[in-house]
Amino acid sequence: TSFPTESNATMTETIALFGATGGTGSEILAAALAKDYKVRVMVRSPSKIPEEIKGNANLTVVEGDFSKLEAVKETVQGADYVISAINGPMGKPKKFPVGELVTFVKELVGILKETPSVKVLLHQSGALVPDGNGGTTMTMKFMRRTIATYIIGIGPNLDENEKITQYLESVKGDVAFKTIVTRPGAGGLAPGDGEKTLVASDKPSTSAQKFKDVAAFTLEAIKDESLYGTYPYVV
Repeated sequence: TSFPTESNATMTETIALFGATGGTGSEILAAALAKDYKVRVMVRSPSKIPEEIKGNANLTVVEGDFSKLEAVKETVQGADYVISAINGPMGKPKKFPVGELVTFVKELVGILKETPSVKVLLHQSGALVPDGNGGTTMTMKFMRRTIATYIIGIGPNLDENEKITQYLESVKGDVAFKTIVTRPGAGGLAPGDGEKTLVASDKPSTSAQKFKDVAAFTLEAIKDESLYGTYPYVV
């Protein structure tokens, strides 16, 4: 007879994941299944789910997009934790769907208010985005106004995440579940093997980070009560 280890989920724990085919999201999906979580994902194109995990008995794939609220409801049904790893097109400011992600998060919160199983909603933002009270650093402000906006072209992504963060700050006293907004390093995120154990901090990092490492941090963060209601940098 085998028993789950402390690092693994119990059979009753379920994660609803949005953004499961993105850089961090795909790593969260793989890592959560490896930890024996049940995972429910909503994706526009189920074909983007890797073949090697499609047949996993703990994976439920719901076809839909941000406008399909019934698909969103189906995805979060029975979930203990909800992780939002959503983002718009990176480096394509003219093609960014302004307002779409904020609208989705607002609708998601409304649905979660009617989903009593949910304990935590974690949204992944970024180090260049202020916390829910507008807190940031001079370095992050400078990088956002210069490199991020005019060279990398992610100004609209950052603006959208700032609005999401402000919204989650405004509702956290009105919802039964806890919220966390994580802010990974300003040096960018990249694929590849994990290199280090990332931790929460009140100071940002300008180092590049691996999607896999951020995913591992995310799965620890949803259970870390000290992070509930906060906006930790990930370093």
